[in-house]
Amino acid sequence: MRINIIVLFILGLMQTSCGGGGSGDAKNVDAPPIITQATPTLYMGVFLDSAVEGLNYATTTQTGITNNSGEFIYQLNETVMFSIGNIQFPEVLANSIMTPLDIYVTDNINQVSVVNMLRLLQSLDEDGEPENGIKVPAIAHDLADNLKVDFSSSEFDNQVADLIVMSGGINQQLITAEDAIYHFENTLNVLNNQELGNCEKSHALVGYSGFFDTLAHNVAGKATIIDDCTILISQFDYDGQGPEVYFYGARDHQYQDSSAFLIGPKLNGKTYQNDEFTIRLPTNKTLDDLTGLSVWCVDFNADFGHMEFTP
Repeated sequence: MRINIIVLFILGLMQTSCGGGGSGDAKNVDAPPIITQATPTLYMGVFLDSAVEGLNYATTTQTGITNNSGEFIYQLNETVMFSIGNIQFPEVLANSIMTPLDIYVTDNINQVSVVNMLRLLQSLDEDGEPENGIKVPAIAHDLADNLKVDFSSSEFDNQVADLIVMSGGINQQLITAEDAIYHFENTLNVLNNQELGNCEKSHALVGYSGFFDTLAHNVAGKATIIDDCTILISQFDYDGQGPEVYFYGARDHQYQDSSAFLIGPKLNGKTYQNDEFTIRLPTNKTLDDLTGLSVWCVDFNADFGHMEFTP
C-alpha cells in the first residue's frame, strides 16, 4: 500500500512539472509554438523633377515602374535604383521624396551629373511640357537596352542624342542646361513651400509694370513685378513661330550684353493669345539686374518685342 502511494505521488509530480495539473491534454505538451510572420511595412515614395512617370525602379524587395504621380514602393532602410533601359542611375537610400540631387548625393543644382539627368528626363518627356509632369515613353527603355551613358562626361550630349530623336517625343534634341535648371528650381521652390509669388515685397520696383512694344511675331502684353522674384505676364500674345525664344531680362534693353539673362521656360512651339502666367527670376538674379524684358530669339539675337518697368 505504501509503495502504491509513493508511485502515485511521483506520477503527480511528473504531470505538474510538464504543465499537466491532472486535467490537461497530454498532446498539448509537445505542440510547437505558433510563430506569426510579421507583414513588412511598405512605404510610398515619389521621384520628382516634376513627377516622373515611366522610370523603372528596383529595391531589394520591390520592382516596378513609377506611376503618373512619380510614385514607387519601398521598405524602410532599403536602397533603390532607378533606370531607363540599361541606363542605371546610382543606387541610393530610398526616401519619401527623391530628386536628382538625392541620386547624386549633393545640394549643388549645377553639378554636372545632376544637370545632365535633368536634361535627359525633361527631353524625353512625351509632350515636351515638364510643367505638367514628365512621362518617359516606353520605347525609350527598349532603345536604351544596350546604351551606356556617363552623366559626368563631356560626351554626354552625343551619347544620348539618338535616344532623344528615336523616342518620339516633342523634343528632338537635348534641352539646354539653363532650361532644365530653371524648371527644377521651380519644383524645389514648391517643395520648400516657396511657390511662385511667395517672395518678399521689399524692392522698390515691386508694383512697376509696362506694356510690350510689338516688333515681330505679334508679341504684345503687359509685365508687372508682383514681388521681389516674381513677374506676372498678362494679356500676352505671341505666334510661337520663332526658334529658341525666351523672356530675357536686362538693364536699358541691352539684351545682347553678357549680363542679360533668360527668365522662364522656352516660348516657341506654342501660340499665346491673351494668356496670363508668372515667371520667376533665377536664384542668382535680383530686380537690380533688369529694367525691362524682351521676348528674345537666341538663335538670331532678335528682339521680338520689349517693355520697360515704370511706376
